[in-house]
Amino acid sequence: MERVSRKYIFSGLKDKKIILGLTASSAIYRSIDLARELIRYGAKVVFLATEETKKFVGETLLEWAVGEKPVYEATGKTEHIGLAEWADAMVVAPATLATMSRIAYGVTDDIISLTAAAMLGSGKKVVVVPTMNIKLYDSPQLKRTIETLGSIGVYVVPPYISEGKVKFPPLDDLVHLIDALINRGRDMHGLEILVTAGATREYIDPVRVITNPSSGLMGILLAREIGARGASVDLVLGVASYQPPYYVSVHRCETTIEMINIVKKLSLKKTYDAAVFAAAPSDFKPLMKNKEKIDTHGISVLSIRIKVNPKVINAIPRTRRPKLKIIFAAETVSDEASLIERAMRKLEYYDADMVIANIVGKGLPGFSSELITACIVTRKEHVCLGTIGKNILARRIADEISRLAKSEAES
Repeated sequence: MERVSRKYIFSGLKDKKIILGLTASSAIYRSIDLARELIRYGAKVVFLATEETKKFVGETLLEWAVGEKPVYEATGKTEHIGLAEWADAMVVAPATLATMSRIAYGVTDDIISLTAAAMLGSGKKVVVVPTMNIKLYDSPQLKRTIETLGSIGVYVVPPYISEGKVKFPPLDDLVHLIDALINRGRDMHGLEILVTAGATREYIDPVRVITNPSSGLMGILLAREIGARGASVDLVLGVASYQPPYYVSVHRCETTIEMINIVKKLSLKKTYDAAVFAAAPSDFKPLMKNKEKIDTHGISVLSIRIKVNPKVINAIPRTRRPKLKIIFAAETVSDEASLIERAMRKLEYYDADMVIANIVGKGLPGFSSELITACIVTRKEHVCLGTIGKNILARRIADEISRLAKSEAES
């Protein structure tokens, strides 16, 4: 991954103040990285910790991580009230069953549960990140606790389950969940969204393929942003260089036809509120795939007959058209006017509601970059964003989906 200029770095938590509560869990070491990543996003972080956490991590390390001494107890100075007034949000990570139960039922016998109560009483956001054995997570006590937490406004991060444990989530996903909750809330809750991402491969022989350099990052960031804001996401993922968010439904494929079949199958099961076609499927495939590896010994020229693949964009039956259809168009044009002209043609041809058109080549960011030079084009207007981070564009697109969904619900 190339180093991105600071002006493009996403700082969605700039000037936000976050309390990071720590409980006595073996996953506590991950909270150090979480704090550093929140700071990288622009946040100011203060640690709260129970006395039991000292068995796992020392005060010196916590102070080094955020630049402030951790708070271990409430004194006559009413630290919990001051912190609740100061902070924009509180995140408890890792959160044990005991701590989650304390917060749910108002047992304010430690600094974590006491401050959480003060935050909720101040109308502030509280997020808990469960980490525990799967048997504890599946217990009726925790199920009841999660229901109670939800009823009082606490957001419980979706469980990341691996090796029979509910583990600390992947850092990128967790930070994005926190960022989206603080800045946008759950404004897309109840929406059904389809996203395609990544490249596809078409085999010439068992080891050689026709493909393109798409990394899948744009579609993955879209799925992460939309899912973090509460929508149910089906991510149809081709070949990608990045891991998809753990909290969306991932449907993997390799060839263009496989992607088409998955999109068609999913669309027959539900009518999506929006479909975002961010994948870069291969437009061409060999007329015939060689069953064995082609021997290049003594060959200076190899001729391969290719044919055009069907378009994934057309995979959704007309009777199942999503309420909002968004497509991406990468073009090798020389100026924005030409880019917009091509985008308008594709808008009509593919019966889309929005085209995210981007210029590739000519020294501009390519498929595998974290950046994109893009214009958002609709039938009524267009706006050119210049070169921006793909994560910033993902939020812009999600904002538009959310806005249109609200407008339709109100009409």
